[in-house]
Parts: sequence; structure tokens; C-alpha cells
Amino acid sequence: MSVVAPPEDGPAGTTVVGLVATDDRGVSLDVRRQGRTYLIGATRGGPIRFRYRLDFQHLVTDGSTSSGLDSQRLYAVTGSLFVAPDPTAYRKTARTYPEVVVEVLPPSGWRVVAGWQQANAAFHPRDGDDLLEGTLAAAPDFRMYSDSAGGAEWRLAIRGSRHFPDSVLASAIGASLSMAAGAFGPVPVRLVTYTAEVGHKGRMSGSLQGRSSVGLVWEPSETLERARLHDTFHETLHQWFGGAMTTERWWTEGATDYFAARLLTRWRQQPQDLAALCFESLRNYQRIDHRFRITMDEESRQHVAGDNTELLVYRKGMLAGLLLDAAIRDASGGRRSLDDVARSLLSLASTRRNRNVSEQEIGAAVAAAGGPAAQRVWARVVEGTAPLTERDISDALAVVTGQTFTPPAANAKVRKQLVR
Repeated sequence: MSVVAPPEDGPAGTTVVGLVATDDRGVSLDVRRQGRTYLIGATRGGPIRFRYRLDFQHLVTDGSTSSGLDSQRLYAVTGSLFVAPDPTAYRKTARTYPEVVVEVLPPSGWRVVAGWQQANAAFHPRDGDDLLEGTLAAAPDFRMYSDSAGGAEWRLAIRGSRHFPDSVLASAIGASLSMAAGAFGPVPVRLVTYTAEVGHKGRMSGSLQGRSSVGLVWEPSETLERARLHDTFHETLHQWFGGAMTTERWWTEGATDYFAARLLTRWRQQPQDLAALCFESLRNYQRIDHRFRITMDEESRQHVAGDNTELLVYRKGMLAGLLLDAAIRDASGGRRSLDDVARSLLSLASTRRNRNVSEQEIGAAVAAAGGPAAQRVWARVVEGTAPLTERDISDALAVVTGQTFTPPAANAKVRKQLVR
């Protein structure tokens, strides 16, 4: 059996110490380390039990993607807490994933939250994907809320104080799930777990999604207005794009940002929200030095670093979603939209074990929905490096919303988006 340690650098900040394994009779098994991977050899069938110590390099959570442990909390989003069999390897070889039981022994009075169902103080993930990009959090002061929306249950664990009541975030969570389900089909997982943690004052707020988990780390001074509501919708949509379907980053991040903005606009019945968020993306796009040199695909494959205001896959990707949507709506007389493309791609992904949809398949779905007009937008915006202009965005917004919006001044201060 192969088990993989969480990364020691970057946001995870964890180190595995002293991994040992036995069979179900207590007989020690051979454990060999190869980089971040441990190979455990067994001479007979049956369960394998292993123990390890996990050292946290960050005692305080720096962001939603990190792990933190202090006297008041234990917090992690993504699989950074665990050594577990690699789910990707098991999926590719069609092997049955072994049973995994994660037991947490918290201090008295603490509440434990995980991205899967709790059973008798032990967590029994259904398969490796339940452990991949999951949530585990524990603290003595979690305020717990739960409900259902979009065909799935949701759970919110929130701690600390901010400039908005818990009920506002709970309302946004329910709306994001129900509206996304209305657009793209039922929520792909049974349970979505949201953890809302307080970040450090003066640092940029952040968020991250797993396959069924969303972590929100916001500064104490945050208000739940357009930017944070948009972020909540964005992370919820990753249950579909990034979870039920995986593909190029400009779609899973950028187009997802566009869908989130449009659904938020519909929920609040404020089309100016969509315009403001798209023009904000345009201003950030105009500040990206490499926007005329490389495509979004090339940027993704060159591993360009930076927050999402500095990456084409986010900012140009969002604008690509808007422009493609407008082209499809215009060409079809309003009978079709980018939502139809998304639903066809999700249907295609559901037939595949790896859930992956290729760039060529996205292009084909766009062409099928919007014909030559949408193909021209695809060639210019997705495959090309031609500049995007205020006129492009204004015209597309007019098609999508039926209203005309004046772009903000080019020198207006642009508030940074979230780091995801």
C-alpha cells in the first residue's frame, strides 16, 4: 500500500514523524520511505493499521489552505492533515479503496468538524476522494448551523466575530447551493462543509474549496458585501467545476468566477454587481504584463505564480466566460447560453472516472451552442492574445443583462480579489 505525506512547505506546513504500520494482529510491517511517499508491504490480507505524529510548522492559521494548531483550535482545509492511500492511484487502477477510519481525540468541550459524516467520534470516509481536499477543524467555540439546499445537506462551523451576523453567511450559503443546482443540476456531493475562521488583521482574506469542503478565512473587519458574497458563491461552484468536472484552470477558476458573479447578481437582483465584478476583472487584466505574450493555457502550463489579480486564468478567464456567454446568447436569440455548455460538459465528465474534460471538448461544446460567432470569440479570447477592451465588456454585459453600464475610470482604485 502506498501512502503519501502532506507537503512540508507552502500552506500545509506539516511534517510526518515516525510512521509505523502493523497488520490487524499487531505484527509490524515493512515501511519504506521514498521522498514524500511511504510503501507499506503486507504478507497477508486484511486491514493495515498505521500511526504517525504530525508536527505543525504554523501554530496559527495563515490562510484557508493551511493547517494550524494552538491551544484554541486545530484547523485545516484540503488533505494536508493526513497520510492516506493515494486515491488517484486507486482510481486509475480500478482498485477498491481501503477502509479508512480517522479518529480525533479533542480536549474536553471542543467541537470537531469534518468534511464527512461523523460516527461515534470516528470518521469513516466513503473512499479516497472523501479524504482528498477535505476539512478537519476543532475548537471550543464553534457555532454550528446546518440545513439543506440544492439536493444536499450543508453544514457551517463559524468562530470569532465579524461585522455581519452568522445568519447572513448562512443565507448566502443556502442561496449559492440552490441557485447553482438550478443552473447546473443537483449538488454533486451529499454534504458540503463550510468552516469560517478568523484570519489575521491586515492580511488579505482567502478561501479554498475541496471536493465537498469550503474554508473561509476572513479578517475580523470583513463585511459580507459583494466581494465576499461573490467569493462564497465561487467556492460553492467548485463542487461542480473542480469537483464533478476538472479541466483547464481558466474554466475551473475564471469561468467559475463569471458564473458565480452572474448567480450572485440574480440572487440579489442587482445586475450592477455583475458589471462591477467584470469591470474589476478587466482593470486587473490590464495590469498583467504578460497578457499579450502568452495564452491562458500557456500561462497555466508555465506555472506562473501570483495572486489571482496577476493571473490570466482568473481575470481573463472570467472575461472569457462573459464574452462566450454573450456570443452564445446573441447567436441563438437567447435560446442558449454558457450554462448549456456547462451542463453538457458536466454530463460528459460524469461518464469518466477521472472527471476530466479536455480543452478541445470545451471548444466543441461552445461551437455547438453558439456557432461561428462563438467560435470567433473562442479563437480570439481563449486561443489568442488580442487585447480585451472596455467596449468588449460593455457590449457583452448589454447582451447578458439587457442593460447598459458605464465602465469605471481606468485610474480608479481596484480592490484586490481574494487569493484562492
